[in-house]
Amino acid sequence: MLDFTAIDFETANSYRGSPCSVGLVKVRGGVVVDERHWLIRPPAQVDRFDPFNIRMHGITPEMVVDAPRWNVVLPQIVDYIGNDVVVAHNAGFDTGVIRFACAADGIEWPSLTFLCTLVIARRAFALPSYRLPFVTEACGVVLQGHHDALADARAVVDIVRGMASLGGVADVHGLAALHGVRVGTMASGIYAGSISTSSGGSSNALTAADANSDADVDGYLYGRVVVFTGALMSMTRQLAWDEVVRSGGQPEENTTKRTNVLVLGSFNPGNLRPGADYSGKVRKAFDLQGKGQDIELMTEADFLRVLDGNDSLVLNPAL
Repeated sequence: MLDFTAIDFETANSYRGSPCSVGLVKVRGGVVVDERHWLIRPPAQVDRFDPFNIRMHGITPEMVVDAPRWNVVLPQIVDYIGNDVVVAHNAGFDTGVIRFACAADGIEWPSLTFLCTLVIARRAFALPSYRLPFVTEACGVVLQGHHDALADARAVVDIVRGMASLGGVADVHGLAALHGVRVGTMASGIYAGSISTSSGGSSNALTAADANSDADVDGYLYGRVVVFTGALMSMTRQLAWDEVVRSGGQPEENTTKRTNVLVLGSFNPGNLRPGADYSGKVRKAFDLQGKGQDIELMTEADFLRVLDGNDSLVLNPAL
């Protein structure tokens, strides 16, 4: 049966764990049976609203001044989800909201299983962009009220139903298996993302495909040398390399004098500050920047936007 709970968060600022709104839609047998929406006052340590985020979703500090804090809302969210698989579009972002908000409040992560429709859509469709409006349209639905948490959760339901119908599968596990995508899990201190598990071979060694002669010469990654550090939540490292090659770039293992872009997997942009603890690749990038080399650091969310030709949107992972 097509049973699941769709979820979408909106955040107050660039720190991922600053939820200010959540929408949840419960589905049984492919039919919506219940919906919930909460305004949330972000954890006290990150209780601020950035103008960019306000422009995106329209939620202001005044609107949440009497709303419950994250540590009050979280048990209600978990209780509502129950044993369902949680489905989100860019689940790495939405599960990240949960994990980072819990970190800000000093509480344990809940135990959840989850599936990412962004990852599945990249396997199921050939689209100019895999942002929510494009994928809903590919499933025969026009998205209304984008960046309203409940509207976006409803859109996730439309995507799951549309892709399940197109693929002839009866449940979310079948949909994941059809497209070679893993159902993710999270628990106290443990996280395994919902990512594509397909790769070019059984070897752990990464391989760069031959240069793409048809790549867009005006593309953001064209001609650039790209290095990845940290775990990616939306795809395997090999698939990320393949995407770089498809875009006309060249992936490499290590940060060197040739590197132009360093993609930071498993990274919270709020930690990009003096004195923070960085990986060796990031420290090398800073060292080379100090010597005048042009190296851009971007998050995984930024990388996905670049792949979609939407490089003007940065540091805001909510798709």
